[in-house]
Amino acid sequence: MSGSHPRYGDFSFQAVVDTYDPKLRDLHPGDLRHGLTLQSQYLYGGLRDSDGKTWMLERKFCGPMTGGLWMMSNESGHIALHPQALNASRGEALRLIEPDRRRWTNHLMHKLAPQFGITSHPMSIELDDEHLVWNEGELFELSGPLQGPGFQHYMPARDEPLFYTTQIYWVTGVIDGKACEGFIGLDHGYFAAGQEWKEYRYFTDLELAWGVFANKLGDGTIEYGVLVKGRQGWSGAATFANGELVAKTDRVGVEFELDSDGFIVDAEYDIDGVRYSMVGAEGGRFTSFAEARWAGYQSQSVIVRCVGDDRPLDSGFCWIEFFPERIRAEGLDTRGRG
Repeated sequence: MSGSHPRYGDFSFQAVVDTYDPKLRDLHPGDLRHGLTLQSQYLYGGLRDSDGKTWMLERKFCGPMTGGLWMMSNESGHIALHPQALNASRGEALRLIEPDRRRWTNHLMHKLAPQFGITSHPMSIELDDEHLVWNEGELFELSGPLQGPGFQHYMPARDEPLFYTTQIYWVTGVIDGKACEGFIGLDHGYFAAGQEWKEYRYFTDLELAWGVFANKLGDGTIEYGVLVKGRQGWSGAATFANGELVAKTDRVGVEFELDSDGFIVDAEYDIDGVRYSMVGAEGGRFTSFAEARWAGYQSQSVIVRCVGDDRPLDSGFCWIEFFPERIRAEGLDTRGRG
């Protein structure tokens, strides 16, 4: 035999992709999925307030532990951390886990804060099979319905497997005292125990770009999707409109135009023959968030639209994280080829 072949039982990082019905009874944190344990849960998203300010949010859980809240806005001309986010709840939370309901409350460090004269904002997150309610004291309160099917993809790699899911909610509420509207994503990440996500090979080497978007169009349509592009076969995407699948693939085609600082000017994706454009949003560069990470990581707020869809966009958000030098190394930066 000649040529290069994988090791026995290895499929490199080729992805199996599909939609899923997001029922909480299937998302119990104690259940194994493909032999993997749940390592991380994320709540995150993009919002716009009544003054036109863009807000980006993220809270990560590892079991009942949360490192805190990333609450960021573009008030300064880029996406930067809101000072009061440093006083958001962190540490251990009390979880309620029922077949069709979840709740995170009673944050330990928040309870102790008054004893030391420290400002702290309480956290309460509740989910059922239809709705999300997310409150962070005086910082924000959001609620809204699940939008439809989720996106799941599984990489059956021999030594570094990954199973990952995303589902989307469209929410309204109040942030920093202003009415707001936007999307919140809920992710579950299952991977090999003993490593944190930013130590795992997907973050340190394989990921090129990973975006989650949601739009509210002028006719009331809510469209959303997940766009993942990586190295060595890792690729997957699905897009939806009003809860119905539009396109799905395990072979994402994409080309980027990056500026001299490595941020996205624009991009075009091919999702099983359906094309989506991506354009960098004004004031969309994340600063604080990227500075807290490594391995050449960048993140940005962009706008994603289906090519040829000229319906007005009422609200649109995409949180994309990406690695500019890896994109260039893979020959996916059109400016770099010019």
